[in-house]
Amino acid sequence: MTKLFYAAIIAAFVNNLVLTQSLGMDSFIRNSKDLATSVRIAVSVLFVTVISSLITWPIGRFVLDKLQISFLSTILFLLVEAALVWFVLYVMKKISVNLYEHYKELLALIIINSAVLGIILNNVEVGYSFIRSTVFSIFGAVGFGIAMILMAGVREKIKYNDIPGPFEGVPILLVTAGLMSIAFYGFTGLLL
Repeated sequence: MTKLFYAAIIAAFVNNLVLTQSLGMDSFIRNSKDLATSVRIAVSVLFVTVISSLITWPIGRFVLDKLQISFLSTILFLLVEAALVWFVLYVMKKISVNLYEHYKELLALIIINSAVLGIILNNVEVGYSFIRSTVFSIFGAVGFGIAMILMAGVREKIKYNDIPGPFEGVPILLVTAGLMSIAFYGFTGLLL
C-alpha cells in the first residue's frame, strides 16, 4: 500500500508531466486562462487518461508484447485515445446537447494532448502492473490538473500587474511555469 502511495505522490508532484517532462504544454499554456476552463480540462484529461489507460494496458501487455510489435504502440494508443474521445462525444450528444456543446472543444483538444499519450505509453513501456498503471494514470492526470489550476490562478493575478513589454504574453507564462517546476522539484526531497 505504501508503494502505491509513493507512486501516487511521484506521479502527481515529483514527475509532474507538465512541469518536469514538458508534456501537454500546449494545453497548459493555451487553456489555463481562467479557473473554470482549467477545471473542465483537468476533469476531461483525468477521465480520458484513466479510461484509455485501462484499455491500452492489456493491449500493450498481452498483444503488442506477445507479438513483439511494441513499436506500433504509439500509433495504436493514439487511435484508441481518439476513438474513446469520439465515443464520449457521441454519448454526450445523445444524453445532453448542452453538455456536448460545452465539452466538444475540450475533448477534441485532449486527442492531441501529449500528456495523455505520455501517461499511456509510460505505463506500458515501464512495465507497470495493472494496479500501479491505474494509480499512475489517475495521479498523473491529477498532477496535470493541479498544474493547470495553479497556472490559472497565477494568470488571474498576472492580469492586474504591470509586466515589462518583452515579458508580456507567453514569455511570462513560461517563466512562471519554470518557477512552478522548481517548486515541484522540491517534492523530491520528501520521498528520499
